[in-house]
Amino acid sequence: MKNSRLTLLILVMISCNELTMEVESSCRTIGIKLDSLNKIEEKKIEKLFKEINSKRIKKYDGENSAMIYYSVIKHNRIVDSLIIELKSTEENDLLKKEVTERFEINKTDLKNKLNTITEFNTKMEIDSLLAPSKDTAVLPNFTIIPRFQDGKLNASKSGELLLLKLIDKTKDEKRLK
Repeated sequence: MKNSRLTLLILVMISCNELTMEVESSCRTIGIKLDSLNKIEEKKIEKLFKEINSKRIKKYDGENSAMIYYSVIKHNRIVDSLIIELKSTEENDLLKKEVTERFEINKTDLKNKLNTITEFNTKMEIDSLLAPSKDTAVLPNFTIIPRFQDGKLNASKSGELLLLKLIDKTKDEKRLK
């Protein structure tokens, strides 16, 4: 009787371990795909930024486009460094909490910067894209990283949204002249 219970317990533990490894592999794959998508989005916002600044535009519009572009790029580079920091350590609850707090602070700073451009009424969209994540620090590292990658992608989408609005505005101003 004891041997059968022990055998059953071992089988359950083995299957749980395999399941955990599959989940970890899936999370890593998701993180890689999100990172690839973000690289595409960053190229889009770079193209939009260059398109805006290749024309004669108002100084204010040029400053806004630069602030949008460079803020998003800075945010994404900071998130990259946080991901590297997470990858370089073992599961450490204190470090995870510190890194996830820095991520949230950085995301809030970006949201506040982007929301200073009030002429396009995009506050709700930006707030929803850059909404705070709750209880991320309690997750294992392999699930935090895709969340960070998703945060980078949402930051790039927010920048793209504003730059597209700015392009539309500059096109409308040219038509009025």
